[in-house]
Amino acid sequence: MTMNKVTIKKVAQWIGFGTVLMTALAISWWSMFTMAMDEFGMPGILAGAVSVAFDGAALYVALLASEYAKSDDSGFMARLATLGFVTVSAWLNFMHADMMGLGIEGKVFFSAPTIIAGILFEMFLKFTNKTELRKRGRVAKAMPVFGKISWFRYPAKTFKSFSKVVLFRLDNVTAAETAGQKDTVSVPEAVTEGQGQQDTKRTVTAAQKDTQAVRKDTKKVVTKKVTRTPSAKELEDTFPELSEDMSIARLVQTMYRNGETDREAIRKKVSNIKKTEVPINTVTKSINRMK
Repeated sequence: MTMNKVTIKKVAQWIGFGTVLMTALAISWWSMFTMAMDEFGMPGILAGAVSVAFDGAALYVALLASEYAKSDDSGFMARLATLGFVTVSAWLNFMHADMMGLGIEGKVFFSAPTIIAGILFEMFLKFTNKTELRKRGRVAKAMPVFGKISWFRYPAKTFKSFSKVVLFRLDNVTAAETAGQKDTVSVPEAVTEGQGQQDTKRTVTAAQKDTQAVRKDTKKVVTKKVTRTPSAKELEDTFPELSEDMSIARLVQTMYRNGETDREAIRKKVSNIKKTEVPINTVTKSINRMK
């Protein structure tokens, strides 16, 4: 029942937005078509083609801007182009009403649908972009509310508690972003001195391994295990409880319970299953919720 209400609400919203958009496109097409024929003497076919080309281009860049809003890319040029088409369309409608000898009411009446459609579309882009950022864990959660009485009665203590929350979140983000950055490998090293031979084993970072000088009297054997991230099909065969339909948090927690403790490895496997790049802080948050 709840799902049906949500679906009906979304359909109603799209119908309302579609009505405004179609009205704006229809007025824009009619204004350009009429102006091209009456004011510039264009043939009917050519006037109609120009109007369709203008409205088609406006609709295309609007759809392109909506796709950009769902990605990590800026999409600034697409949004700027959409704003340009909305502005030109509103101005042409305004001038058409002026050429017809209509007063200010007629000019507003002709221009309003285009402007309203532009505002609604901009709000839709902002909402879509915010939703996608929230899914990727790029939107910070709201700070806790201490209340006016707490700030008034215990300002210093409230500020201290507020600062602790900020510091806790900062430490979590820092730990999540730096997790997996230090990739260490084990390098067995055989050192020969005089007549005796002593085997030593030390751990160096990948950067140190690449830049370390090779001494003539030292024999080094570097072994690095290359791990391949299994495909989504292999993961589902190995762990039947894993599925692409599961949420990111559930996938992370399931792998963690199955004994996988390397968060970077979990991130790669979940990214492979979901076919999208999953941030390491999302993995950290999902594991922290289990504790």
